[in-house]
Amino acid sequence: PPHSPPSASPPTQKNAHILVGVTGSVAALKLPLLVAELLKLPGVEVQVVTTENAKHFYNAGEIPVALHSDADEWQMWKGRTDPVLHIDLRRWADLMLVAPLDANTLAKIASGLCDNLLVSCRKLPLMPSERVSAACAAF
Repeated sequence: PPHSPPSASPPTQKNAHILVGVTGSVAALKLPLLVAELLKLPGVEVQVVTTENAKHFYNAGEIPVALHSDADEWQMWKGRTDPVLHIDLRRWADLMLVAPLDANTLAKIASGLCDNLLVSCRKLPLMPSERVSAACAAF
């Protein structure tokens, strides 16, 4: 294969984009800690998608990254040429981590429902919790 000239700069490594989904379980209390831990990983960018029920369990002011909800989806889109948030987030994300995943959201995904921003963003397969750390280590 052809070699790059010595003066060529090394290829830049793309940051890993992790979209965190948070659902209406009491474990959503841990969202600020989860985001903080993900941000400690080198080369990781994080955004969060929340369900309305999840909002009862955490303080949005403690989340240091973009936090998206159903209201954002509808406020952003006014006409055919406007961007669509769930599509933009799907394109942005390399990995979607839903933690916690409540039974309601799991049932929606299993049934193919897309009635909120979080389930509309999901494009990747579900992964049991013990495999999440392995997926993150891949970045």
